[in-house]
Amino acid sequence: MQSTINIAVIGAGIAGLSCATALENAGFIVDVFEKSRGPSGRLSTRVTETWQCDHGAQYFTARDAVFKSEVRRWIDAGVAQLWQPRLQAFDGSAFTSKRTETEENHRYIGFPRNHSPSFWLAKELNLKTESTVKNLVPNNQQWQIETLEQGFLPKNYDAVLLAIPAPQAAALLKDHHNEAFKVAKNVNMRPCFALMVTLENASSVSFDGLFIENNILSWIAKDSAKPGRSNVANPKSSKVFETWVIHASSAWSQAHVNEDKATVSALMLNAFKDVMHQAAKAAPQPNTPLLIQSQALHRWLYADCETYLSSQFYYADDHHIGLCGDWLNGGKIQGAWLSGYLLAKHLLKRLSIE
Repeated sequence: MQSTINIAVIGAGIAGLSCATALENAGFIVDVFEKSRGPSGRLSTRVTETWQCDHGAQYFTARDAVFKSEVRRWIDAGVAQLWQPRLQAFDGSAFTSKRTETEENHRYIGFPRNHSPSFWLAKELNLKTESTVKNLVPNNQQWQIETLEQGFLPKNYDAVLLAIPAPQAAALLKDHHNEAFKVAKNVNMRPCFALMVTLENASSVSFDGLFIENNILSWIAKDSAKPGRSNVANPKSSKVFETWVIHASSAWSQAHVNEDKATVSALMLNAFKDVMHQAAKAAPQPNTPLLIQSQALHRWLYADCETYLSSQFYYADDHHIGLCGDWLNGGKIQGAWLSGYLLAKHLLKRLSIE
């Protein structure tokens, strides 16, 4: 094994952070490239001067023993907590309660924001934000990276690991590795619109999260009811809001993926008001109209997959190119974290025998 091994991880979502953490703990030199201003990927929180809202992944569960241990580490560090919401389902006509009574169904959230575990992991890594990787160039059995912002980087890497959505990975791989390109190219990822809404008054519904079928929407949740959340992001503010996140269904999001934001927001807001009105009629509190204070829309272009792979990760031993992410491991935060972790473990074995 070389005395110094340089590894590039592209993408600072939970898969990339998991992979980079395991590799760095093993003594490798790891650089993490992220096109955004900070880490987290879809485990994200929108923060303004007056409100905050988790607009990506809403929570995560832990069923795998290794990931359970990681979640306990997050809880001990104060960056995650158990969330015990009042959950219901709505099929378009009736509301039914959903119970979570077993440990495997426990729902966890980042604390005090959903991106807190990602920021905690990233602080121990060499994270290069606002670095959009646009090209990978083979160079004497290593890889050179070109970014949109800095051009070609002077450092060469012994392995490049892509922890990004499948279509983005395919774009980088199309000229380099036919097998890895095919793996990424054949995955169909779907969009999701997330609308964040603040209310000037308290809603009168009897749930904190609602799964929705037969509607424009697939999920709504009272974000301000999560542990550690304040109704205001700025404690000095005198305004108090109730904050809700609204997710559109995959099918509806795909059909409106290129629609202008104002139209999408209006349609989603009307659907939200309709569901809340129907829910309030069955609630014990008086049915009061919703007073919308503000709203913001985010389009997740690669939110989920029509069909997830179950290969866990991919690594080309001959080219030292790797792939990880939830799309390779059944979806969800646990799948993403395990995909990055297992890719790192595989890479450690391969590099140690060369």
